[in-house]
Amino acid sequence: MAIVITAHKNMDLDALGAVIAVRKLYPDAVVVLPGTKGKDVIKVLEENPKLLDYVDETGFNGEIEKLIVVDTSDIERIPEVVKDKIAGKDVPVIIYDHHTRETSGFKNVRLYFKETGAVTSLLTMILKGKGIIPSPLEASIMALGIYSDTGSFLFPGTSSLDHIAAGYLFSIGANPEIIKHYLPREFSPEEIDILKVLKDNVEILEINGNRIALTTVQFDKYVGDIAHLVSKLLDINNYPALIAVAGVEGTVFVIGRSKTPLVDVSRLAEKLGGGGHSEAASAVIRDKTVYEVKEKVIEVLKDIVYPAKVAGDIMSSPAQTVRKDMTVKECLSFLMKQGINAAPVLDDRGMLVGIINRSLTDKAYYMGMDDEPVSTVMEREFSCVFPDTPVSEIEEIIVSNQQTLVPVIDRGKVVGVITRTDVLTNLYRDEIDESEKFYMRRSSSPHFKNVKQMLKERLPGKVYELLKKVGEVATEKGISAYVIGGFVRDLIIGRKNLDVDIVVEGDATKLAKAFAKEVGGKVHVFDKFKTATVTLLDGFKVDFASARTEIYRAPGALPEVDTAPLKKDLFRRDFTINTLAVKLNGREFGKLVDFFNGLKDIKEKKIRVLHALSFVEDPTRILRALRFAVRYRFDIGKHTEKLLKIAVQKNLFRTVEGKRVYLELKHIFEEDNPLRIVNRMEEYGILKAFSPRFIWNKKKRDFFDRIRKIINWHRLTFSRSRVDYPILYFAAFFESLPAEEIDRLLKDFSVPEDEANLIKNLIYRGKQLTTKLEKGSFTNSELFETLKREKEEMILYVAARTTKEELKHRLLQYLKEWRDLKLAITGNDLKEMGLKPGPVFKEVLTELKHRILDGKVENEYDALEEEVKKILREKKLELV
Repeated sequence: MAIVITAHKNMDLDALGAVIAVRKLYPDAVVVLPGTKGKDVIKVLEENPKLLDYVDETGFNGEIEKLIVVDTSDIERIPEVVKDKIAGKDVPVIIYDHHTRETSGFKNVRLYFKETGAVTSLLTMILKGKGIIPSPLEASIMALGIYSDTGSFLFPGTSSLDHIAAGYLFSIGANPEIIKHYLPREFSPEEIDILKVLKDNVEILEINGNRIALTTVQFDKYVGDIAHLVSKLLDINNYPALIAVAGVEGTVFVIGRSKTPLVDVSRLAEKLGGGGHSEAASAVIRDKTVYEVKEKVIEVLKDIVYPAKVAGDIMSSPAQTVRKDMTVKECLSFLMKQGINAAPVLDDRGMLVGIINRSLTDKAYYMGMDDEPVSTVMEREFSCVFPDTPVSEIEEIIVSNQQTLVPVIDRGKVVGVITRTDVLTNLYRDEIDESEKFYMRRSSSPHFKNVKQMLKERLPGKVYELLKKVGEVATEKGISAYVIGGFVRDLIIGRKNLDVDIVVEGDATKLAKAFAKEVGGKVHVFDKFKTATVTLLDGFKVDFASARTEIYRAPGALPEVDTAPLKKDLFRRDFTINTLAVKLNGREFGKLVDFFNGLKDIKEKKIRVLHALSFVEDPTRILRALRFAVRYRFDIGKHTEKLLKIAVQKNLFRTVEGKRVYLELKHIFEEDNPLRIVNRMEEYGILKAFSPRFIWNKKKRDFFDRIRKIINWHRLTFSRSRVDYPILYFAAFFESLPAEEIDRLLKDFSVPEDEANLIKNLIYRGKQLTTKLEKGSFTNSELFETLKREKEEMILYVAARTTKEELKHRLLQYLKEWRDLKLAITGNDLKEMGLKPGPVFKEVLTELKHRILDGKVENEYDALEEEVKKILREKKLELV
């Protein structure tokens, strides 16, 4: 009689990690592994024979006193020999699982369940609690199991416990090199072929209003575990759900992957005798053909897939419409009064003839067309839907076709309208319902604190006095003025930030003009945006803006602007830490106003958005969140991180004007260490959102780090240089991509032509130049001639690109010493020596410079005079 440990009969790396952990709890137990193991599991066991003592199921012939099962709670999914040994007996069974809270087929059972990405995470924390420490190798394979089942923490089912467990395993000796060895990032040629077969056989099913991808394949021989390839295919094509039906040697595997709660693939798998998570599940079917299983899968899907919402479920009704004969001016006033960004245009019979939006009316108004009818500027080509049109089709129209608004038509009449925000709100509904409660608790009455002394101690005297002067002028004018945003945030944190932004509850331009008059500055007014900038005599600038609200009518769209109280102005901002305001008026000077617990978040070192649709309105806030988190070493709040991940999964970056993404990336590359931020971008899957062909590996990370060091050296050495440092990072960022993909991204990001050309030159010319310099043997003068026509950015890029220290040193020496080398002798000196002016002057001076660079002569007048004579003799020329 023995205690036996076993696992899911289709054993993966997570199950192996869990078995290793359970063996630490029951050191005397017999480990019985299933005969069917993934290739990666077999590889681990073969390469680490001392890792685990075990017998395969065919070699086990003992009796079972107690059974420990990991990674499944269904008796039908454990090895047959183990199942037969406990059949009809009251054997105590202990189960550790992360798939379901229900057990199936066991009698005397105790279940340990935790909703995690990997069951190894649950067992890791149990070992930690008991003070049982695995060996470094065991910890490494356990961590490998977590990485494998969570998709390196990118799968939707990943929990905070998975991160904590992995962190603990690394703290006790887990080796990341082992994980990297067994989790290769690149597919083998065989896997690429299989992936292509899976892709080529995809058909799109429409089931209960949901688009579901189904691929059916038949392999002539065993091809190993293809579940990770199914997951990859789902990610590449961004299907809501994907079901693979794969036949191999008389057995049919059904593998389901889903990104939508409307398709719970675990319910499909259970109906077919399998199991798993709602996002990832599988089943094994024997004695059926692939096509029989396919028909069964479709039949089951019709029963278990929840009906998708249709247009009638999410539309705004009744629709606000405008007449085609309404003037542009009247239409603009109507849209603003109704608080909407777009509307259907109807003719005198009430029939739909177009769509008008604020962008079109604004442009027409400023072009002097305010008295023209709306029909002259409206959109005439657009898509409509019916009340029963699935939301998935509407999403395609709104997000992919960039249509501002979609009218809903019934019997020829407009019965409602759908905006981008309606679609995205529907996709986010569960997260919004949960998150809004959290944000409502955080946004109540404002908190106050006096920071007058902090202002005095931390600001330059001149800036402090300017703020006091703004407050005095505002008080005289009966206007409330506040300094806000990053200035206040960095004041509290203790970082230097002299970008002074003043927000006014009232007319900002009026205050700006009065302040400029007081201090003798120049004022530049922007009436359309209700802002102004005052520039002082010494060039210092103070920005003024009326407190306003910004309404985003579509994901990624530019905001509409209107005046509002301070709280509304602050609510439109990106993160709570940027919502702090300090009042500047009279006796209240230095009063910090905090509506959204920004001060608390600064103290707790948290980045939090203000509301659940923040990333929908402006997906570039994702990049800003990571930038601030790295810059200040803050954590991203739990709710904010959840919303961030969903926004990335929904690929909301495609809804943003490319130029705005480019500018945010530029801000990232202006930071002290962009590498850390790009690492976080990779962690959240953002790089793949830009391009599925992005590669971010150790080679790229090392390149970024070398660029950082080169830039730091250059800043210290040439403090007044105007080199475009971010462009170096952009070139490195794009470098591994194919040429056509680089061109696409530069176009999509609306990169200015001169910057795009420089980026491409750094990539292509930089590669050629690096290769040339690394292979050749150049004298200093030859290197000088090679480099003298290159831009400074190119020299720095090649210096960072090369891994050869000697070459890097010579490139930097060129910049520091050789490039601007001044000879102790000039053309006038040559003239005085009797040399007749002409092309020979340049030849002689160039040759002198080469000989100095090559160490053949000192840069002193006497030495150079002698060298000139020598050069002339060599050229058979004489002094006059």
